[in-house]
Amino acid sequence: MKKIFALIPLFIALSVSAQHIDYDRLDMDKQAQKVTAQLELARNAANDSLRNVFAKNVDEELNILLGMDDDHLYPYDNLNPISVLTAPDNKFRIFTWGLQFSNGCYRYYGAVQINVHNDWVTLRLYDNSDETSNPATASMQSTNWYGAIYYELIQLGGKKSNIYALVGWDGGDLFVNRKVMEQVRLELDNGGEIFFGGNFIDEHKRNCQRLIFEYTERAVMSLRYDKRMKLFVADHLVIPPEYNGNPKYSGPDGSFDGYMYQKGMWIYIPDLDFKGSRF
Repeated sequence: MKKIFALIPLFIALSVSAQHIDYDRLDMDKQAQKVTAQLELARNAANDSLRNVFAKNVDEELNILLGMDDDHLYPYDNLNPISVLTAPDNKFRIFTWGLQFSNGCYRYYGAVQINVHNDWVTLRLYDNSDETSNPATASMQSTNWYGAIYYELIQLGGKKSNIYALVGWDGGDLFVNRKVMEQVRLELDNGGEIFFGGNFIDEHKRNCQRLIFEYTERAVMSLRYDKRMKLFVADHLVIPPEYNGNPKYSGPDGSFDGYMYQKGMWIYIPDLDFKGSRF
């Protein structure tokens, strides 16, 4: 009997602990609902002034949610339409979302959590694409970011590397959509930072910090990482000659190009022999 009674306090302690963990998760679920509720208000706002107010509320509620995640095990699978991507090595997590304004243009918002020597740091991302004269060649970081909603995150250069590739979508405006391919580097000293930009060579043999593909909003462009080929595969875009390079008339022609990361450089591979299914 003594052995049975000795187990009762331990069982009670475990039950209380389990209830506490469940309660924490329930708290975070409720806070996540506040984030998505404010985002829904922002998307359906009657005017841009209200949209900006609700956008600020989304930032504030998301910041509260991130601050509640002490053990950084919360899945963030209930924040749709906010994109949440986690690096394969768990060194950082990035949140991105966007709003379309009355002029048809988009503005993007985001946050990144960086694991700085087991101390997680949260940085807000500030969309500075409209104020950057040539975003394809600009080096950027959290305070001047080329805004996009990211949908793919790949680690580059091995498991110990702090370099990654991000691929995202930019709604552009009423006529043009964009896909963006970024290289990012984590700075794990001096409080933590994320830097955007790499050594890309585009199809016109121009050096740039990121690849920005523009195409008509009536088209769909694929840009995805192919694990078998170990490179990014993109629809090749063309503009009919009579439209004088206007991206409003750009679209896929059925062929594919590749972008491969080798020794710190991105190599452009035209006209891939790619027989797989379209993305």
